[in-house]
Amino acid sequence: MPTAGNYAMFDDLFNNLKGFIDSKIQEVGIELEKRFGVPEPAEPFVLIRRFTPADSTVTRGGIAIVGESWQIEAYDDNTQRLITSTDPLRDVILFEVAAPDVQECVLACQFNAKALNNKKPIKVSLALRRSGQWGTMTRLWPTEVSLTQDFKPYEARAHFQKEADAAKVQISVQFESSGILQIRDIELLQAPVKSQS
Repeated sequence: MPTAGNYAMFDDLFNNLKGFIDSKIQEVGIELEKRFGVPEPAEPFVLIRRFTPADSTVTRGGIAIVGESWQIEAYDDNTQRLITSTDPLRDVILFEVAAPDVQECVLACQFNAKALNNKKPIKVSLALRRSGQWGTMTRLWPTEVSLTQDFKPYEARAHFQKEADAAKVQISVQFESSGILQIRDIELLQAPVKSQS
C-alpha cells in the first residue's frame, strides 16, 4: 500500500524531471533562435529600395492601385478548399529583387498597411527564395496585419547569408481568410549583423 512518503518521493522525481525537460526545451529554443532567428543589426538600417505604385507587381490579378496604395483582395468561396489544408487561401508575391551583394546582413521590409473584412490576420512576409539542384526553397519571415480601419506601420525582418545558390528577396502576402489588404510606403532596408559574443 502506497504511503504519503512514497507520493512525496514521486512528486519530487516528477518535478525534477519536469524541470530538467523544461530547461532542455529552453536550450533548444535558444539554439534554434541562433540558427534560424534574425540577429540584431549592428548599425542603423540603410534603404536599398523604395517601391511605388509605378513599380509592377509579380502577381498581377486581384491587385488594384488606390491612391498611393496597393489594394489586394482574397475571397473564400468554400468550394475547393479542404478543411485541413495548411496552404494559404491566397499567396501574392508583390515584389522580387536580387539579394544584396554582401556575405551576411539583416534585411527589413517596412510598410504601412490596413486590413479590411478579414477574419484571420493577413501575413506580409519578407522571403528568401533560392533555386538549386534540389528545387526551389523559400523561407518566410512574416508579420501579421490584423483588422484595422487605419494605416499602421509594420516591419518584417529576415537574416540573409550568402550561399552558393543565388537568392531572390521577395515581399509577399498570404491570406488565411477572405479579406482586403491595403499596403503602401514599402521599403526594403539592410544592416550589418551584430557580432555574437
